[in-house]
Amino acid sequence: MDEKLKNKETLLVVDKSDGNKVKAVKGVDNQGNLESVDPKVTNQGEFIQIDEKAGILENFFSNLKREFQDPTHFNFFRSPIEKIENIASALKEMFKDEDGNSVFLSQSRVNPEDFNKQQKTQDQSQEYKPVDESRINWGQLEKLGVTREMLEEQGNLKAMLNWHKSPNLIQVNPTYEGIAFQVQARLSFEENPDGSIRLKADSYQPAPTLDIPFHGATLTDQDKKNLLETSNAGRIIELTGKNGEQIPSFVSLDKLTNRLEAIPVANVAFKDTLKESPLSSEQLQSLYEGKKTLVEGMISKNEKPFDGYVQFNAAKGSLDFSYDGLDRNKYRQDNRQEQQQSQNQDSQQKVRIPTKLLGVDLDEKQQNSLREGKAVYVQGMMKDGQDQPFNAYVKVNDEKGKLDFFRWNPDKAQKQGAEVKPAEESKTQVAVNSQGKTSENLKNVKEPIRQGQISPTQQQAEKQKETQRPTRTVKKSGGVKM
Repeated sequence: MDEKLKNKETLLVVDKSDGNKVKAVKGVDNQGNLESVDPKVTNQGEFIQIDEKAGILENFFSNLKREFQDPTHFNFFRSPIEKIENIASALKEMFKDEDGNSVFLSQSRVNPEDFNKQQKTQDQSQEYKPVDESRINWGQLEKLGVTREMLEEQGNLKAMLNWHKSPNLIQVNPTYEGIAFQVQARLSFEENPDGSIRLKADSYQPAPTLDIPFHGATLTDQDKKNLLETSNAGRIIELTGKNGEQIPSFVSLDKLTNRLEAIPVANVAFKDTLKESPLSSEQLQSLYEGKKTLVEGMISKNEKPFDGYVQFNAAKGSLDFSYDGLDRNKYRQDNRQEQQQSQNQDSQQKVRIPTKLLGVDLDEKQQNSLREGKAVYVQGMMKDGQDQPFNAYVKVNDEKGKLDFFRWNPDKAQKQGAEVKPAEESKTQVAVNSQGKTSENLKNVKEPIRQGQISPTQQQAEKQKETQRPTRTVKKSGGVKM
């Protein structure tokens, strides 16, 4: 028997519709169906583990109720894991005479309806309300050098009024025995028993102190590694309370203050869905055990599905999300066109439209045209190291996220359907007629050549011969003497 499970309990189920078979509860699948295994010690790793303070049963029956509107054909009983085989055998015998053994069965029976009533009462009593500013002693804060206006300007007030710590470190100036100190701390509000609000300050320290006991608990090497890498211990740690009681707690490291923070498991309740993704009993149990848990098919604020690892952070009082090791492109592959459009928009947003380009001021009309993806003609630009100005068409390159320069108007070229580069059959024609280039066959041709022409025409050849024919020189005579 695993020592860690020695004092743990699990849930047994007797299914009246299946001949009163006794099974150990494993959980509820994504469709809301009850999952169970044989009640043998060898299957202990699959049993749901009951921790009254962890809310496991609340979530379990909530998920089960969603699928089975009348789960009365299931009978649930608590059982220590180490005695599960004996208790399962005893339950099977007792159900042969359920009425006669009702007193004994009621001692360990778990009633789903009672559990749901308890959960509803807890939900009603824990209705969320923000901090009532009228109950805050602002004079106390001002003595520390903190004002409401300062908290609002620094972006800390909203979080604090929602019972969270300030997102940033705040300098406070406490006085002790007439001596003033300057301390960096995260501030938060707490409620006094009389309903008034007090200020709580968690001061900054240069480095975490993980080698000394934390509320009576000594951290293992694995705990320390997890805290430094993920900020979370990765397990539930038994802390010692003021009266010596053991309190199962989440433990995390506040990266801003470098101090350990803890929240009792009993004070945390996870919903059965996370970002529209239903959580199975195994996922909920993993979260209540402080572990990093994979949740698939969550829906983002942009209404797109995504997967992620989630883990409760006691320093934040909320879940951490991480994505290391996941296929981040899993959902994008089904919508490549949308992804390409998004990438083009992102690239275009990265192009900064300048007010001055290579020494030339761009007017508002030119800037707006560039933002709209149009080409703009700019004159008199100067490149570094060159004395001569140049003119060019300028246009945003969405794919490369930069400005491109052209000698021609790229917008007109596209509208006319013309290629910027000449077609293969026209390369020689453009080179000779427009660019002043030539070839051996055409070097003496003075007239424009036609498309596809690589040698002189017959007429051009005859003219070429005439120009190459040697000229006869006539020697002047001295005349005829009479």
